[in-house]
Amino acid sequence: MLRRAADGTAFVGGAAIRQLAAGAVLPEREVMVALLQDGIWPERFRRNYGVFSADAMVRLLQTRVFVLGCGGLGGHVASLLARLGVGGLRLCDSDIFEESNLNRQYFCTESTLGQPKAAVTARGLHDMAGHLALDVRHVEADEKNLPDMLQGMDAALDCLDDLALKMLLEERSAAAGVPFVHGSVLRAEGFARAARSGRLHLRELYASGLTGEEAGSARHEGVIATAPAGVACLMVSLCLRLLLRPDAGDSALFHADLSVPELERFEF
Repeated sequence: MLRRAADGTAFVGGAAIRQLAAGAVLPEREVMVALLQDGIWPERFRRNYGVFSADAMVRLLQTRVFVLGCGGLGGHVASLLARLGVGGLRLCDSDIFEESNLNRQYFCTESTLGQPKAAVTARGLHDMAGHLALDVRHVEADEKNLPDMLQGMDAALDCLDDLALKMLLEERSAAAGVPFVHGSVLRAEGFARAARSGRLHLRELYASGLTGEEAGSARHEGVIATAPAGVACLMVSLCLRLLLRPDAGDSALFHADLSVPELERFEF
């Protein structure tokens, strides 16, 4: 049942964890938490060992994250969070996969065209991490339903392409005391930033806003696969910082240009 590493650390496989969970009538992630607290690591997290402590893994498994948008950024973000060990994800997207999404959106395949992005993403995540608690909302986020969707969340990740909705999520996250991670992509570049303080960074970044014509144009500009994949890694790294370091404050603004490639950091 147990396998031991050279340093004596014990690891247990998924089949044994599922058997324990069934016998105890408990969710798999709760069994994983109990094992980690006894110094026994789930085999699926063997390569996390040495990077994260057992306490950090327990914290991740007990964490719930809200991902708004399940397209280019959101699919990559959700996949990374699931593989890292986050215990619960709330996914929201009202859109369906279209053929033009195939070039960059993680869960978009030829067989999922025309299907709801949030539901397809949830299915993919369940195959990836069966212990993951998933809450799927196939609705359009707005001022009325965002407070409910933020309830009980440990972080909110902005994976949207609509500036007004990005700002609304930031505002509602601040009001709810939920740490907020911003991400945006265009062409082969993008931005990421994390905030815990409640300061409305997007209001400062986009002080002049965008006209309706500009916003529509931006949503139809080119975006290649490297941009959402790269920026998603930045967003999830910033999210981990907030989740695992209670003393971590607001981050810098990071700009990634994958065409060079280069990473810039801005303080303001």
